[in-house]
Amino acid sequence: MDEQKISIDLHGMRAQEAIQAINEHIIKCVNLSYSQVRIVHGHGTGVLKKITEEVLDSSDYVNKYYPDHNFSSTIGDLKY
Repeated sequence: MDEQKISIDLHGMRAQEAIQAINEHIIKCVNLSYSQVRIVHGHGTGVLKKITEEVLDSSDYVNKYYPDHNFSSTIGDLKY
């Protein structure tokens, strides 16, 4: 059985890959009735964090989002 996870790791992805991966992950988590998604973007230059925030802002499935305790990932609360 394939284990489904709340997290997705964007390390090594380019912008368009990250956008697609985040959107697909949100849909997967909604379909699994999860209450949250966790997007790991790292510290780096901040590009993946900015992309994450833009995608979460524009998603019809995300109620709110906030940084995880170490600021290298962002948690999105899903709405139904």
